[in-house]
Amino acid sequence: MERYLLVISVGIIGGLLAQRYNVPGGAVVGAMLCTGLTVLFLPRGVVLAPSVRTGIQIILGITLGVSMDRSLLTLGMKIMPLAILSTIVLLTVAVCMAFLASKLGLVDFGTALFGFSPGGMTGMAILAQSENHNGSFVAFLHLVRIFTLFIVIPLLVKGVLYLQSKGYL
Repeated sequence: MERYLLVISVGIIGGLLAQRYNVPGGAVVGAMLCTGLTVLFLPRGVVLAPSVRTGIQIILGITLGVSMDRSLLTLGMKIMPLAILSTIVLLTVAVCMAFLASKLGLVDFGTALFGFSPGGMTGMAILAQSENHNGSFVAFLHLVRIFTLFIVIPLLVKGVLYLQSKGYL
């Protein structure tokens, strides 16, 4: 029981600190990193019961569900064709990357596909785990992607806006 309390406490502290200091990915990334590092140093790690995992998945689903609003209905319909095209392109790249990773013997195809696929880190990691793949590895791949995007995207936006203001685009 002490192990659970320790990782919960460390996760809460890590999440709050990451949120406070604007770490890319915020509370989720901070909680995951701090909890993950703590578990790595515990002699026997920590294993969550399936019912606890299910409860966490339900809470995450509720959190995402309540974030939706009516503006999604009109905007969502307008952008749907581009969203579908984007998903097809990203999935094609993900399949190619997963195939390459599995052929190189780095990781099994299923885990690699969950890791390289577009989607949220928590959702894809939980889905991978529920399908008996390596959820922590999937979370790691998404963490790398998120950190990279959180650094690169603001720079790209600033660069494009600057070029637009100068009349180059």
